[in-house]
Amino acid sequence: MIIILLCILILFIALFLWQYVFNIYEAKILVNPKYLIINSDSKVVIEVIPLNSFGKKALFRKISLNHKIIYGKDLIKIEKISDNIFNIHSKGKIGNAEILVTPSVGLFSSKIKIPIQL
Repeated sequence: MIIILLCILILFIALFLWQYVFNIYEAKILVNPKYLIINSDSKVVIEVIPLNSFGKKALFRKISLNHKIIYGKDLIKIEKISDNIFNIHSKGKIGNAEILVTPSVGLFSSKIKIPIQL
């Protein structure tokens, strides 16, 4: 009887961990910094982080990131670092660029506006 209760308890804990700690509920998109400066060293890093039901990073899970430049193709260039991180560099022109970012598990895309300043 104790063995059966112990197995049920272990099963309950495993299901709880899978549903609430390891499962991805949302994707958070981080943009740092919010603008570009015209020089070769300036970059904006865009990263997508999978979140669990507690709002923390989902353990042992990764998601990929797709992007599309809506406007400003002549202002920026994109460098892919990994599946969930990419850098944006200025091409040396002032203006505003807009990128549509879509996480692989997210329901909605996010538009990111990047001003390019002196």
